[in-house]
Amino acid sequence: MKPLRIGFVGLGGICRDRHVPGLRKIPDVEIVAVVNRSWASSEAVARDLAIPEICRSWQELVNRDDLDAVFIGTWPYMHHPISIAALHSGKHVFCQARMAMDFYEAREMLEAAQQSGKVAALCPVPFGLSVDRTIGRLLREGALGDVHLVRVQGLSPVNIDPAAPLSWRKDHRLSGLNMITLGMYVEVIHRWFGWTRTVTAQTQIYTPWRRDAQDSPLEMRIPDQLLFNADMDHGVVVQYVISGMVANGRDAIEIHGTKASLLYEVGEDRLYSLRPGSPPEPVEVAPEDAYDVKDWRVEQDFVDAIRKGTPYHPNFEDGMRYMQVIQEVHDSATRQQTIHLE
Repeated sequence: MKPLRIGFVGLGGICRDRHVPGLRKIPDVEIVAVVNRSWASSEAVARDLAIPEICRSWQELVNRDDLDAVFIGTWPYMHHPISIAALHSGKHVFCQARMAMDFYEAREMLEAAQQSGKVAALCPVPFGLSVDRTIGRLLREGALGDVHLVRVQGLSPVNIDPAAPLSWRKDHRLSGLNMITLGMYVEVIHRWFGWTRTVTAQTQIYTPWRRDAQDSPLEMRIPDQLLFNADMDHGVVVQYVISGMVANGRDAIEIHGTKASLLYEVGEDRLYSLRPGSPPEPVEVAPEDAYDVKDWRVEQDFVDAIRKGTPYHPNFEDGMRYMQVIQEVHDSATRQQTIHLE
């Protein structure tokens, strides 16, 4: 089999810890080139991970004739130009989550993917994968009855300290409209309940100014907290409460039906059945539904999509859909009105 040759733009964090080891488990896959933000960083990662070639710019890497695919591990502000350039140059693309800065960039990325005919994949959200098939099966079988209400809660202390170092996740110049964990939860909810149809949102910023890495004041545009209701396909209403201003919060998804309810504890990665007057009862995951998140298959799934044409999710359409929700949460809060998604 002809080797699948891959280059990395932005190799740090999750790419170093998960994607490179995952790719190196797959026969006939070669990681041949890398480029980071600086030459010193590129040299260091190439030496540490035994990557044979270093490029001086991301443009040089994506235009190489000897690469089949590009992994993009940069912050969101670079996802749009790198993805489109790589697709136009005939490369398959695997891009980190937080697909783009806003919906309009995401739409252009999807259009480039559709025109290229190449695999355009996003890194999936890890939480929910272990129970994804179980929840899908219970919904299909009608075990919960008719589901009319879902509640998503993502509560953390990440934004409480006004003097904390400014994270790229809070810097709109690097993250665009992406808000805390919103896109991640929307991706999960879309898997289970279809696309979002309307959004009614409010957002709050409690620390209007923070100091950036250069110790310069930066006006905050990414909310510290957001609350919104979403109408989904099939009459489901989802309430999102996502805040970085809670000292002792937790992340959870509740699914309430006319027959039964489910609770997914994100931190525990466990699914529970809720019954009146009883403590939560663990839901056993059948062997055929099991997914080991510690040994996730995203790299193998990406390679199989290239070699065998098997479907891959989340793809750029999935990403555009959650970026559209992020856009409309922003627009709804700004205009103080309900937004109907096209």
